[in-house]
Amino acid sequence: MTVSDIELAERHARTRALIMVVMAAVLLSLGLLGWEDQASSMTPILRHGAWAVTILFWLLILATGGWLKLSRDVRRLMNDEVALAHRSAALQTGFWTAMLLALAIYFASLEWAISLREGLRILTDVTIAAALIRYAWLELH
Repeated sequence: MTVSDIELAERHARTRALIMVVMAAVLLSLGLLGWEDQASSMTPILRHGAWAVTILFWLLILATGGWLKLSRDVRRLMNDEVALAHRSAALQTGFWTAMLLALAIYFASLEWAISLREGLRILTDVTIAAALIRYAWLELH
């Protein structure tokens, strides 16, 4: 491990955190734009498939810490004990966000018509965004 590896790992860790903030904002924005499953110029299977691929991608990033193409030494520096603890805290935040939001959606559906697809999309987007924001916040502070 060299000094340049350490500097590279620090730079990539900060970049990863900033990208997570941006992606959380994108997820929430797209969730608002796609509210009520309104018609779009894209075919439904393409639109929903693209959403699913995006969700799976960010779940993979949260699960692994991402940046798989970096050297083993740089990845090891980026994913040290502190980063693993931050990722664990982010996943816990995602879990509790999911549970509380699921309850909120359940009770909201008593008053407003919320389709299963809308509810699941809201739940997934907000939960992953919460986990991404928590991870980024912990990494940047």
